[in-house]
Amino acid sequence: MIIRSLSIRNFRNIASADFIFDPKVNIFTGNNAQGKTNLCEAISVCFGKSFRNPKTSELLPFGSLDTETSVEACFSFDSMPDKENVVTYTQKNSSFRLKFNGIGMKDAEELYGALRYVLFIPEDLYIVKGDPEKRRNYIDFVSNMINRVHNSKLYEYNKALRQKNNILINMQSYDNSALMMLDSWNETLAKLGVNVMCGRIRYFDMLAAGAKKYYSLLNSNNEILDVKYESSVMGDTPFTPEDHILMYETYLNKLNESKDRERRMKYTVVGAHRDDVSFFINNMPAKDFASQGQVRSIAVALKLAEAEMITEKSGDVPIVILDDVLSELDEFRRAFIINHIDKFQIFITSCNLSDTEKFESGKIWNVSDGKFTLKD
Repeated sequence: MIIRSLSIRNFRNIASADFIFDPKVNIFTGNNAQGKTNLCEAISVCFGKSFRNPKTSELLPFGSLDTETSVEACFSFDSMPDKENVVTYTQKNSSFRLKFNGIGMKDAEELYGALRYVLFIPEDLYIVKGDPEKRRNYIDFVSNMINRVHNSKLYEYNKALRQKNNILINMQSYDNSALMMLDSWNETLAKLGVNVMCGRIRYFDMLAAGAKKYYSLLNSNNEILDVKYESSVMGDTPFTPEDHILMYETYLNKLNESKDRERRMKYTVVGAHRDDVSFFINNMPAKDFASQGQVRSIAVALKLAEAEMITEKSGDVPIVILDDVLSELDEFRRAFIINHIDKFQIFITSCNLSDTEKFESGKIWNVSDGKFTLKD
């Protein structure tokens, strides 16, 4: 997919802006709080939903609640490069309208999956060094992006998990009826948990291999990245989605073995909700030893692998938005991102004009107070 042009009116601090984009690299430079991330967000509201998850009023210029906000993107699919498509987002007061080629959409999520983009924002660094929930959420997001039923499986699992945990919280010692209910919930959780785990690992090896490849390209020190799915159920036992019977039996056994501990702790101590992902650089755990530049490189490598995986599985090439991606990266890594990501149309924001000194081809805009000036 290629975004050809974008028109923005009254979106946060951007009063009016029109762009004709390069089909490969587009860079926006300027100081903080000038409108670079607002531009990225404007693209995201057309192609899914805002990555900031704002209240609708927050998209409007400050103090202008009666003003209409609009964003219009013209783009083409790779399969039909000569056909122009238009997505229009408009908002006034607390209501918004989204149209795709003139047809109204009930929800922005209807477009996501058809109009794909991959986003890096600084908060994605927590995928590497944050708590395990951040990593589980990311793997679930990627899994659902490829297979849209994954979220429904995850919802069923979490619902069953809450119900079992409520029993653990409220049960009295030697409550036979509660114990019988827990046995039944363990069977349910084992079945649902295997579904969640299979959904995650079905594409995990592809994501891990892509991240390893891009991390290697992003550094000049021959550093090797390894990514491992850590299952609280399977431990060190190798498993694939085809091993669902083994996974179910192991899962149920682990739950049954944990009964006494669960009654003491008042929650389910093992399962898909306790799984994690680990990153290693030259066999050293990145969470403990990686520098800020290495952490950022891992996060970027994951996002590029994600984009490559979408392309391979769907046949559609996503656009890639990299917001404040160059900070804390050395010259080699910055140059690679700017000049050598040639599979996708990319949008890069940076606070430093010097980052573009070795820029080879594409377009650069200087950003100041919501105004965008194309550099010659």
